[in-house]
Order: sequence, then structure tokens, then C-alpha cells
Amino acid sequence: MKELLIAENFSEVVDIDLSSIQITQEIRDRCADNYCGFYGKNHMCPPSVGDLDAYKDIILSYKKGLLFSNVYEVEDKYDYEGMVEGGLKFREQIQEIMKEEKSKGTDCLFFSAGTCSICKECAILTDEPCRFPTEAIPSLEAAGIDVVQLSRAHNMTYNNGPNKVTYFGLMLYTN
Repeated sequence: MKELLIAENFSEVVDIDLSSIQITQEIRDRCADNYCGFYGKNHMCPPSVGDLDAYKDIILSYKKGLLFSNVYEVEDKYDYEGMVEGGLKFREQIQEIMKEEKSKGTDCLFFSAGTCSICKECAILTDEPCRFPTEAIPSLEAAGIDVVQLSRAHNMTYNNGPNKVTYFGLMLYTN
């Protein structure tokens, strides 16, 4: 699996010990501040994404994990459009990898940066269930995962300098 992610040109890819993943209510609570604008507006965001104990159980049901990142250029720290564009590219790349791996029968689960963006408008806004529950990918933060702690614990670069934004993903698998 690691070779697959390396071949996809992610900036950094590291094997992780699943017990090093810290899931906290504090991280989940940051979502309620709604800086991204998706709190309560996406099935893969709090409060509807599921409870933290369920995520702990799900994560520990897998045997292996890979933490990976990619770095995107932005004009400056205020380039919101550039940040969103990088985030969408990152998420779309993960979506394709997950789709391909699941078609091969790989037992895997992904977490990404930001909210799910499969649908132009999430079904939650019309009180409908998720249209793509097997394809939707929750964010690391929605699952209460402390990305800063996790990346530092594995000697990954969280801040890649000015005019750059770094996005992280997590792949769990059983192989």
C-alpha cells in the first residue's frame, strides 16, 4: 500500500502504529466553531458523522495505517481559493485511490482533509440519507483525530513554509 501512495506522488507517506492515533473530543469540538461552514451541513461532518467511540473501534479494527500528505502552492496566506482548490485536488485523488482499491477487494478506510465533496449539495440539507455512504470520506478532524500531534509523532512536516498549504490523509487497511 505504501508503494501505491508513493507512486501517486504524495509529498510524505509514513507507516503508523494505529495506537498512536489520538481521538479527542477537543478536536471534534473545534468543528462546532464552524470556520469551514460545513458544521451540520454535511453527512461527513459533525454532528451527524458519528460518535468518537465508534471511530476508535473502527480504527483499531484495522491492522495497518499510512499517514500521507501533499503540499500545494498558494499565492499567500489569504489565498482561500488556492487553499480550496488544493483541498479539492487532494480529496479527489484520495477518492480515486479508494475507489480503485475497493474495486480490487481491498479492505480499507480513508480519512481526508476537509469535508466530503462528492455531491454538489449534500443530502443532509434536504433531510435525506447520504447518497454515497460507501464512497463518502470523513475528515480526520471530524473523527476527532489530532492531525498536528499525529504528523509530529511521525516526523512529518506539518507546515511547509510560506505560500504553501499542506493536507493530510489517513489510510487504514488490513493486509
